[in-house]
Amino acid sequence: MARTRDEDHDDEPDDRPRDRDDDEDDRPRRRRRRDDNDDDYEGSGPKEFGPLDKTFRDTNIVVLIIFGCCCGIIAFALSLACMLTAKDQKAKSNAMIVLIISAIVSVLHTVSLATGQFNQMNFGR
Repeated sequence: MARTRDEDHDDEPDDRPRDRDDDEDDRPRRRRRRDDNDDDYEGSGPKEFGPLDKTFRDTNIVVLIIFGCCCGIIAFALSLACMLTAKDQKAKSNAMIVLIISAIVSVLHTVSLATGQFNQMNFGR
């Protein structure tokens, strides 16, 4: 017949915690893991991010640089909106990078159109 835990330790008080190791055990105790998500901010709880926050925070920086180079004024507008409304610091810094790159590309494109250099390029004609 199998003995239960209560039968094995009748002489010990029942008010001690059950998960506690015996005092004879010299092993260091394990640290308990936090139950909450490590990505949450400490304070009043998890904060809600907008769609631009999530996009600029979660997208790879290389993709954001390509977006800034290829989409020019659209990338400028979206990154500016993210800079003004973002709550996440990583999203703000990524939006700043895209904002600078798209501004440079837009200025270069405007200057090339104004000087007529864009129309003078020979694209295999």
